[in-house]
Amino acid sequence: MLFLAVFCGFLAENQREHFVEHQREKKYAETLLEDLVNDTLEFNSDIPFWQNMINLVDTVRKEIEKKTSERNSLLLYRCAALLLSNDNFTYHDRTIMQLKNAGNFRLIRNKNVADSIIEYDARIVSNLKDLEERYTLIYFQNREVLQEQLFNTKFYSLRGDPEKLAEAANREPEIIEVIKGKEDLLIQYYNALFALGFQTTVRVRIQKNLLSRAANIIAAIKKEYDLK
Repeated sequence: MLFLAVFCGFLAENQREHFVEHQREKKYAETLLEDLVNDTLEFNSDIPFWQNMINLVDTVRKEIEKKTSERNSLLLYRCAALLLSNDNFTYHDRTIMQLKNAGNFRLIRNKNVADSIIEYDARIVSNLKDLEERYTLIYFQNREVLQEQLFNTKFYSLRGDPEKLAEAANREPEIIEVIKGKEDLLIQYYNALFALGFQTTVRVRIQKNLLSRAANIIAAIKKEYDLK
């Protein structure tokens, strides 16, 4: 009888632990879902931003290719000013960090879901975040250094308002012109923009892939844990 009582107590305690762990798993699933939804919102904002950056790079390069007399100086100036913009991805990793730091990935019993989350996190850290760092330190700064030598920044603050920029340029047309005697630098700038555009294209491709992965994980979590 004593053995039976001890055994039943063991089963009850084991059942209680399973229940507690299941509740913790469900809570992690809920916060993971929130984080991933926020990630998708971030991707859906960032991707159009960087696609527009690619268009700006293409426009500036096409204007530089033209003869000086045929360039649209206002368009070139405004697009160059807009290239100053930057937008790094904000990774919502609070739950993933908790799972990693506390060794709680074992609580995610569905192996496919757990593996997908681990792979998603690894790709953001090793691919996207690494590219963002190199982009800022190398390609973005290289373009910025050259651009500062080619354009007067007086009207840069008006880049978001085409009408005001056009009015200012009409009053002082010399401000928006490429600084004279800088043709060699202009070619360097043109080449630097190619590297910038290429890296931005890679960035968009990575973000689209991660957006797709996040969407798949969201669907899997909703199905596995019956979440809306």
